[in-house]
Amino acid sequence: MSGCDNHVIETVQRGGRFQDSIRPDIFLYYRDFEDLLSGNTTIVVVIRFGFAPDGSENNFIVTAYAICRQRR
Repeated sequence: MSGCDNHVIETVQRGGRFQDSIRPDIFLYYRDFEDLLSGNTTIVVVIRFGFAPDGSENNFIVTAYAICRQRR
């Protein structure tokens, strides 16, 4: 994923998202790109939403990865 920082940011800002069915504080964002390496087509970013002990937001990216997704 080295060199894909801009794709990760764009995925979070403009990609689709869905909530994890097991952990409701986890959301997965996804977005298709045409210039990924190794035949990959999509960036997936996993974000955890939460709160710090003082009540402030504590949201962070857990991981990001590329996948090859079949188009429908």
